[in-house]
Amino acid sequence: MEFIEINEDNFWKIINMEVNENQAGFVAPNVKSLAEAYLYRNDDDVIPYAIQDQDEVVGFILIDIDAEKREFMIWRMMIDKRYQKRGYGKQTIQKAIEMARKTGKYDVLVADYVKENEVMGKLLKSIGFYSHSFDEENNEYVLHYEL
Repeated sequence: MEFIEINEDNFWKIINMEVNENQAGFVAPNVKSLAEAYLYRNDDDVIPYAIQDQDEVVGFILIDIDAEKREFMIWRMMIDKRYQKRGYGKQTIQKAIEMARKTGKYDVLVADYVKENEVMGKLLKSIGFYSHSFDEENNEYVLHYEL
């Protein structure tokens, strides 16, 4: 599994991805995430990727880097409903950890999840993330992983 650049070949696959109905309120549509990545394109710290396994695009991740705070953040992540329950979520998070560690520029990996999304909370905690704070404005738990 790898993170690859969003390009003409995978753009519509990313746009057309969906989560299961019971997850719809937990993650923004990928078109919104790509629009936000475009909006912040001059900052060089918001990077969208397709998550690809061999020839299949299975998901999407949006990375947000804060070099000043030495934080590497999974801003958004989604695995298409056709590929869920196959371990891609865990592999994606582990790949983000590897990516952040490889640079040597970051002290912490940040991830958050909507309060009701207990599946994501359990996944993050099983990998070693710990609770850091609660963002009331967005109804999200913020977790940290020490790099």
